[in-house]
Order: sequence, then C-alpha cells, then structure tokens
Amino acid sequence: MSNKVYIGTIVVLVAILGYMAYLLNQKNETIVYIDREKNAIMDERDVLLVDLENMKMSYDTLETDNEEMRAKIEEQQTELEALVKKARNKDYDIKKLKAEAETLRTIMKGYIHQIDSLQQANDRLLAENEAERARANQAESRSQELESDLTKRNEIINKGSVLSTGSFSNTGIILKGSGKQVDTDNAKRADMIKSCFTVRKNAIVKPGAKTLFLRIIGPDGSVLPGKDSGSVTVDGKQETISVSREIDYQNQDADVCVYYTAQGELKKGNYKIYIYESNNLIGQTDLVLK
Repeated sequence: MSNKVYIGTIVVLVAILGYMAYLLNQKNETIVYIDREKNAIMDERDVLLVDLENMKMSYDTLETDNEEMRAKIEEQQTELEALVKKARNKDYDIKKLKAEAETLRTIMKGYIHQIDSLQQANDRLLAENEAERARANQAESRSQELESDLTKRNEIINKGSVLSTGSFSNTGIILKGSGKQVDTDNAKRADMIKSCFTVRKNAIVKPGAKTLFLRIIGPDGSVLPGKDSGSVTVDGKQETISVSREIDYQNQDADVCVYYTAQGELKKGNYKIYIYESNNLIGQTDLVLK
C-alpha cells in the first residue's frame, strides 16, 4: 500500500471517529436534558402534593351549620382525596393535576366566602333576636309595671270609694209613754240603744241611697237580734245585723242616728257597735251600760 492510500484511510477513520464522538456527545446531552426534565417534573409533583395536603387541612377546618353547604364540602373533600392519589401516580399528567388542584382551590375560596357571609348573617340574626328579646322583656316589664300601677290605683280607688264614719256618740234610751226619749246608762231601764255618728264627706263614692247596718255585740259576745234587719258578709261569712237604716248620701258630711229596739232586757257591760255599708266595715264604737 502506497503512502497516499494509507494517509487517506487514516483521514477517513479519523473523520468517522469524530462523527461518532459527536453523536455520542449529542446523545449524552439529550440524556442529561431528559433527566433534568424528569427531576423538574418530580419536584413539581412533590410541591403539588404538599400543596394538596395543605388544601386538605384547609377543607378540614371549614365548619358550617348549613346542611347543604356541609354536603358540598364533603363532596369536594372526596375529590381532593382522589386528586392526591393521582398526584402520587407518577404517570398522571402534571398539567392536569395543577388545573384540577386550582379548580378545587377556587371552589374552597368560594366556600370560605359563603361560610363567612352565612356566619355574618347568623351573627346579625342573633344580635337582632337578642335586641327583640330585650325589647320584649322590656315591654313585658313595662306591662307588669303598668298592671301593678293599675292594681294599686284600683286598690286606692276601691279603698277611697268606701264610706267612713267618725264623731261617735252612743247612749241607752228610755222611751216614755208620751213618746219622749230620755238618755240613760242603766241597762235595766234602757228600751233602746241610740248610736249617732257622722258619715264623712267622700267625693269618690257614688251619691244616692245608702243602707247602713249596725251589728251590736252584747257583753256575752252574742249579736243583739233585730227585727227584719238582714245580714252582711264578714270575712266571707254571713253575719246577722241588729238594725239598719237608709240614708240619702250626697258626698257631704252627714250626721246620722240609728236606733236599736231591745228584744229583751239589756245586760250590764260593754257593747261593741260595728257599722257596715255594702259589706264594708266603715266604723266601730262602744257603749257601756251599767
């Protein structure tokens, strides 16, 4: 072989080796690029997994009393669990994972806003209910006060509408054949008991005919009987009256004398005289006969 052929062969071999070295270098660079891309994708997947786990914790903290909202949150939590499983599957498209994760995040933000709005509305309702309850309690308290005031006023009016008496003067009476009356304190000689008093002025009492009842209790504690004198209610019981008299009351002081005719011989001792009008005790006085 001549030198020219030898040199030509060497040149060709060098060229082939150079081209092969170039191809090998290109392949190595491609492998390195693929590895880098793969590592980058793996890093993105890990970051996404962390993000999804954080999102899960955020969903777990969402609380609401709204049944419909709670059902929707549980539904999204189920989808989030499925997405975490997809993220752990290295063959699942990272772009799809990111898109689905972003959708869940957007939905979660919407839920947070709705829950916050519901809570604010609930707080307003609670505040309004408290205010209404306070107003109702205030109104009830005021009503009770007015009712109490009305009751007291009625009590005052009722008490004020009861007649009263004063300036008492009592004595035994001897009735002469001529009809003349003589005062006496001798029980055996007395034919009658005379009780005089003043019915006081009262502007509240309705004017007109008033019947006064005298209940006279003798020294032995029994009521002196009268003829057709009627009865009054005392402490819920019907009590016999000794004598009665009707007067015309015109809201002015009225001097009245009532005469009781003895149904037998009067006894010595103290006589208690109770004066009633409309079942109300309006006066009390005493008489002593010897």
